[in-house]
Amino acid sequence: MTDHYELTMLQAAMRAGTASRRSVFEVFARRLPNGRRYGVFAGVGRVLEGLQKFRFSEEQLRFLRDTNVVDQKTIEYLENFRFTGQIRGYAEGEVYFPYSPLLTVESSFAEACVLETYILSVLNYDSAVASAASRMVGAAGDRPCIEMGSRRAHEEAAVAALAPP
Repeated sequence: MTDHYELTMLQAAMRAGTASRRSVFEVFARRLPNGRRYGVFAGVGRVLEGLQKFRFSEEQLRFLRDTNVVDQKTIEYLENFRFTGQIRGYAEGEVYFPYSPLLTVESSFAEACVLETYILSVLNYDSAVASAASRMVGAAGDRPCIEMGSRRAHEEAAVAALAPP
């Protein structure tokens, strides 16, 4: 749930001695698609649950070691990776506008770096689904509304898009 770019950036920060620096990163939408006036924030529950379980498996660490993606010191950091920072932000389902700080992550630079791709991926997808659902429900008025587009997305997309009971 991260990528090589983030891991090599982590390695560079570790070499530079900046990995443990306290950092703040904000998630925001720079703009909305043409003709859209608002977005609906979603995915914070999945992000928070995922952070509790975010670990690197032996298989993943072995791959990183065998392919020399990062050095041994970075792999040792990843072996014990745990998120210890703080997160604040919009509540699930809140409407947002461009440049709104939707989520603020305060942590070490290393933690934020490793988690950036994961956090952005979940929030981008879930907020896109919630925003589209809001527009569809508005357009449907009193008529029932159903969407089946997840069949054209990632295999876990339908589960991720489920509304809570």
